[in-house]
Amino acid sequence: MIREYGPILLIPAAWIMSFLTMVYPGIDTYWIAHMHYFITGFLAVFALTSWKKMDKPVLKTWRLVILLGIFATAAGALSFHIEDFSSIFGGISVFYWLLAPGLASYYTSESLGEYSKAFRFTGYGGITAFLLFLQGVVVDSQIFLAAGIITAIVSQTSSIVLAARMDGNI
Repeated sequence: MIREYGPILLIPAAWIMSFLTMVYPGIDTYWIAHMHYFITGFLAVFALTSWKKMDKPVLKTWRLVILLGIFATAAGALSFHIEDFSSIFGGISVFYWLLAPGLASYYTSESLGEYSKAFRFTGYGGITAFLLFLQGVVVDSQIFLAAGIITAIVSQTSSIVLAARMDGNI
């Protein structure tokens, strides 16, 4: 049950917390650090319990996204403890999670039958989220950072809801 429904809640919740931290600082970094610990653990348990079930080509792509995501999220957790490299570790986490789901949605979209167009669209949304956020970093713009995170919330939540629908979970 947690494997089927957890991501539907966790993905937007993680991005909302990121938004509140980066764009409108309102959450103590203590909570963001602990969110990273929780998500790293959740991803590890999810990967371990789902690894064999994710044996089809599309799911193998997502299995790789999750596996690499464990390391990217752990890097985000390290950003709260290693001050000299905080920006680097935090950047690895944020930029990975902005880009990887979008690329995976786009890459796997052609294999998803009636859902192909929807997943291609979420793929474009993920890539757009990455580019908007990157622009926000380059020009130091809260508007672009916010637009990138909001686009990630919409595209990644759409993607996971579509996946749950395909699996018959909703």
